[in-house]
Amino acid sequence: MYLKTQSRYSEDIDLVQINTEPIKETMERIRKALYFLGKPVIKQKVHNNTLLFRFNSEIPPIKPIRLKVEINTREHFNVLGLIQQDFNVNSNWYSGACKTTTYQLEELLGTKIRALYQRRKGRDLFDLWKALSTHTPDIDKIIRCYREYIGFVVDNPPTQKEYLLNMELKLQDEEFLGDTEMLLHPEESYNPQEAWALVRKKLIEKL
Repeated sequence: MYLKTQSRYSEDIDLVQINTEPIKETMERIRKALYFLGKPVIKQKVHNNTLLFRFNSEIPPIKPIRLKVEINTREHFNVLGLIQQDFNVNSNWYSGACKTTTYQLEELLGTKIRALYQRRKGRDLFDLWKALSTHTPDIDKIIRCYREYIGFVVDNPPTQKEYLLNMELKLQDEEFLGDTEMLLHPEESYNPQEAWALVRKKLIEKL
């Protein structure tokens, strides 16, 4: 939505249920919209529902690939207010445009700070670095959103010291550092250590 040049591949479509209501109808509409991918495997948990599609790539060499549509059915709230964002697709097999309900950039980045702490996914660091490198978001709003979202899932949010230690360990972890190897555009130049230096200075040192 915000990073117009797609710098990395994502095999997931992450959605959030913004209204408290049964999710069955929403999942059925998604399944019908993606009927051409075949019948999905549906996994339902207390706080999220997932549709997992498996199919073969269209470009040789043919490889099995997957698409995961994951719906967060727990966090029916927002901090900064929802907005309508233009979304366009223009490819060889489909073109179209629509208005999409989404979050403000600062709110998305606030949830990314939470994800960076909780997960061992180097892509979270990349996304934060890319957004800070290409946009000028309101840092105070990002921190405010992070605090709201981390406070929603844990009683005792990590201190700045705990966050820095968490990242110090991850930056020595091969799984974390190698997470983006197959995801980034060939022309994308990325250094995790330099990315962390920027994210730390702009965001984490303000926690």
